[in-house]
Amino acid sequence: MPSQKVLEWLNKTGFPLEMETASAFRAAGFEIRQSYSYPDPQSDKGREIDVLAIDPDLRGVIEISFIFECKSSKKPWVVLTSEDALANYNRLFAFAVTSEAARKSLASRLPKFGALDPYIARPSQGGYGFRQAFSENNDSAYAAAIGVIKACAGVARDRQESSIPCLAFAFPVIVVDSPLFECSLKNNGYLEIKEVEESEFLFSTHIPDHVGTCIRVIKKGQLKDFAQKAKTIADAIRSELKSDVDEAFKSFKNT
Repeated sequence: MPSQKVLEWLNKTGFPLEMETASAFRAAGFEIRQSYSYPDPQSDKGREIDVLAIDPDLRGVIEISFIFECKSSKKPWVVLTSEDALANYNRLFAFAVTSEAARKSLASRLPKFGALDPYIARPSQGGYGFRQAFSENNDSAYAAAIGVIKACAGVARDRQESSIPCLAFAFPVIVVDSPLFECSLKNNGYLEIKEVEESEFLFSTHIPDHVGTCIRVIKKGQLKDFAQKAKTIADAIRSELKSDVDEAFKSFKNT
């Protein structure tokens, strides 16, 4: 039957993975936009990202988004890691792609970040590259990384015509449905590889300004747990920045 053939075709595409991602985050309380069009900061043209999950905010000051690129493939994925991947890298930049107002708000709390300390703190060891195994080139891995970073930069923009600051946080995530590995070099000079359920790697680019952060990579089976973790992070951001929001509205009312 034609419907069965269409269903078979759909199952071979990335659409089911996108739907599962959207479903997991919708169940965790996020507002969902699928096939979301965002302003590309490099070309200023509209681009599409697979899934945008927004933590609802009635006051409209803190904007928290988790942005997903979903990669359905039979080939495994590899995160390349080292002991010093994040050494001397600003942990605020590694946390998320943010608006300038959000970055200044966090920086004003140095050296501690209160409720956000557990999420901003990172060891020096971590990922520095992302590859697809058994591929002659790594266009697919790079395209996923650059696409989700561009989307984050496009979403986490400062407001240009408002006296109320935009405290925007955008977290890039790549979801995969095939095996995921981490690879590192051991002290004896041999490569070590282990299968994992989730990982992250540091990625940066110029579009045209420098944008860099850690991109999370998770397997499909981790979606529900990750959605709950994402909600916990969003709640921690709102708790820690509540005083900033109150001050913003106070200043607005006095103008």
